Amino acid sequence: MLFYKPQKIALLRPPKVGTFTATHFLEVCGWKPLGGPHGYLKTYAEKYPNLLNYKVYCFFRDPLARFESKILHVKQIPMSGSIFQKIVEEHFPERTVETISYEEVTTVYPFLKEKFPLMFSPQVVWFSHPNVYPLDFANIESELRRISGNYEAPMLWHNKSTDYGRSVITDKVREFVRDYYAVDYQFAKDVLNKEY
Repeated sequence: MLFYKPQKIALLRPPKVGTFTATHFLEVCGWKPLGGPHGYLKTYAEKYPNLLNYKVYCFFRDPLARFESKILHVKQIPMSGSIFQKIVEEHFPERTVETISYEEVTTVYPFLKEKFPLMFSPQVVWFSHPNVYPLDFANIESELRRISGNYEAPMLWHNKSTDYGRSVITDKVREFVRDYYAVDYQFAKDVLNKEY
């Protein structure tokens, strides 16, 4: 979490919704980090009850784009890549983290969720508290500038995936993500008035 005490505003940072980009930008704007990056408001508020008086923001991302970003992350980051490689070897001995397709990933998804529970959780879990307001990841720069009031600091992207391990997003993958993250799609429709 990041917070800005003068205006009593904060930002939750779920995995794969621009966490590092937002962190670097808001720290330049004077925001302070609090605890680890991916916690829930309830967890932070148990230790710092005053946070319940803050307006707390949280980015929401297209579930399919977030799915791809998560898979590329576990393929490309050395620590998570080695964990993922073991999962791949157990289920697809002829594949590597680079060559496994997104369709094949859907069959090992429960094992990924077990190893990386926060990353593979639905986004709505970060919006379970009424003090949490959604920001649209598709407009991350304008949203960050709006909540921070800073329209001059440069916006630099951090932790962006490369093409290593990128696969084709097939209809089967789209259907899997739509079913697995049905609550996220419903939240986007009901709260953001967006249909992905």
